[in-house]
Order: sequence, then C-alpha cells, then structure tokens
Amino acid sequence: MKPYRIGIDARLFGTQQAAGIGVWVEELIGNLIKIDTVNEYRVMMLSKTAEFFPFHAANLKKQVVQFPHYTYSEQFLYPGLIKKLKLDLIHYTNFNTPIFFRGITSVVSIYDLTLWFYPGRKQRSWFRRMMYRYVMKKSCENATRVIAISKRTKADIVKYLKIDEKKIDVVYAAAPKRQKQNIEKRKIDQVFGRYNISRPFFLYVGQWRNHKNLVRLIRAFAYFRRQYGLDYQLVLVGAVDKYAPEVPETIKQLGLQDSVITTGYVADHDLSMFYEKASAFVFPSLYEGFGIPPLEAMAVGTPVISSNASVMPEVLGDAAMYFDPLNIEDIAQSMHKVVSNFTIQTQLRERGFKQVKKYSYTKMAKEILEVYKKALGDASES
Repeated sequence: MKPYRIGIDARLFGTQQAAGIGVWVEELIGNLIKIDTVNEYRVMMLSKTAEFFPFHAANLKKQVVQFPHYTYSEQFLYPGLIKKLKLDLIHYTNFNTPIFFRGITSVVSIYDLTLWFYPGRKQRSWFRRMMYRYVMKKSCENATRVIAISKRTKADIVKYLKIDEKKIDVVYAAAPKRQKQNIEKRKIDQVFGRYNISRPFFLYVGQWRNHKNLVRLIRAFAYFRRQYGLDYQLVLVGAVDKYAPEVPETIKQLGLQDSVITTGYVADHDLSMFYEKASAFVFPSLYEGFGIPPLEAMAVGTPVISSNASVMPEVLGDAAMYFDPLNIEDIAQSMHKVVSNFTIQTQLRERGFKQVKKYSYTKMAKEILEVYKKALGDASES
C-alpha cells in the first residue's frame, strides 16, 4: 500500500455533547498513529476543542475548521477545504457529512439509528426527523465504505436505509481502560459524601434520553426496595437533561429523593470510583448501537445487569444478568438475584473479565485501517 493522505473528521472530538462518540474518535486517532507510520493523517477539529488535542506524530497534522454540524458551512464550505487538502480519503466519524459532495473516496461511521426510532424532544418536529433520515441515508449512499459499530447496527442500516450490505464493515468499539485503583477510604468518603451516597448502591452511567428507559429503572428500584426490604441506593451518573423532566418527577413522585442520587457530570478520575464501588451496574436501555458503560463496569469486576433488547446480548454475551426492559418486576427481580447471591456475583465478575478482553481500541484501529485500504482499493478499481 503506497502512502496516502487520509483525512479524519474529528469535529466531535472532546465535545461533551458527543458522549461516547468523542471517546471513540480520540481512541481511533491515538491508536492509528501507533500502528501506522506510513500514511499521512489530517485531523479536522473545531477550534473550541483543538487546544485539548493530546496527540503528536510526524505523520499527523491538525487542521482547525469552522464548520459545525448541521450548518450551511458544513454542507457548502467544508468540501472546499477537503479539496484544498488533496486528500486521498476522508473518514467521516459521524453521519453528518457534506451530502452534495461526492468527489472523494470516503468512509462513514454509523454507531446506531437511535434518532430514527427514538427522536426525543429535540427532534419532535417532522422537519428535523425528515432531515435526519435524509442526511443519514445520503451519507451512507455517498460513502465508498460504511463502518457499523455492531452487527445489529449493520442490520438496521440495511433494513431502514436500504444500503447494500456488501459495502458495510462491522468494527466493534471497546471500553476505555479503567484499572482497579487503590483509592484511600478518605478520598472515597469525601467524593461519595459530596453526592450523599451512604449505602450499597446500583449504578447507571449514561444520558437521560428516552430510549435509556430510566423511568422504568427508577420504578423497578422502588419495587426492589419495597418487595425485598433492602436499603440500597440507585446512583444515576450523567449530565442532568432538561428535556427529560420525567426523571426527577418520577423520583419525587415515589418519594425516593434520598435513595436515588443524580450526580450530574462526573469527571473520569472520579467515575472509576463509582464503577468499582457499585454493588452492580444496571443498563436498562431499549436501544443501543454498542453499549460501552456495561463493559467499563465489567473491566473492574462489577456485576452487570442488562436489558435483553437490541445489541446488548451481542456485545455482553453470557457476562450479564438479562431482564425484559419493559417489565418492571423482571428488572427488580434481576437486581435482587445479583445482590443476594454471591455465586451469581462471582460468575458474572469472572465472565465479565473474559468478555471485555474481546474488545480493544488497538484492534478497532487495525480493522479500520483495513477498511481504508479496502475503500482505496475499491476506488482504484472503479
């Protein structure tokens, strides 16, 4: 393979709103420059995050751009820069691409079709939903290759976007490495005291979007406390979302203000502490493209209790206790089975360690580099 100039659209790097995508982009770049010293990489970043970019390599150049997502400039000015850089290939790391520009070999990453099935309050208008669907479909149609983050996502792309499965490559993500830490009890007490965490607790980490199914989780937790008489807390880690008022309303309605803790955003150095000290991690989601938080929990030996919907069985394998996410009693019973049975805890912990080893960002980067080669080969043959 001759040296190529490859562009990586990293406009979602480091943005808190991007959640897992920002981490995915960072890990991709960091691992690509470790395994590939031949090709030249141009990384496109927004000015507000470019100063935090941590990577340096002889074959890596940072390009600051002023083309935010969902803007006129993204569609009509961004292509001019791509042409000017004389790229051989560009990797769009999200579905937001200049949909009228097809003058380059391209790869697009699709993580899920969440907004297709669960548009949320921000996408309530028919026009927003229509534009989302149109842009995603056109992005996949225009791309030389499409990267799906799981088999489930690939199946959804084929079924709902009508994209030929032969141009789609499945490349799994991974969980950021979180090693067991010997944290002083004083530090733990200080952090947990800040959030009023004083009892054994179940943990959820993620957004408050409607497909995350948090209202049923809270109701199941109330049932768990009432049915089994166990004084646990439920800790919801993630930015408080003003578009999800039903979450605090449900907590208040059930009188769980002292038992359900909403932490807001938690920095990484403290988040590890939550994963390690939780009695179990609960993931009630109705739909995911991959699902990183339960893998993060497995990586530090915390038992995982998960929805049996969507991609979860594909990614988590036999390393989770599964429940029907629409059945509040089933969720509560699964929570009770895990925390009350040491044998189950041990099995889930051991299986979790094995399961999480199946995924790595180094492996992901190697497979994506192969997708680049495939795309460039496809282009040269056409």
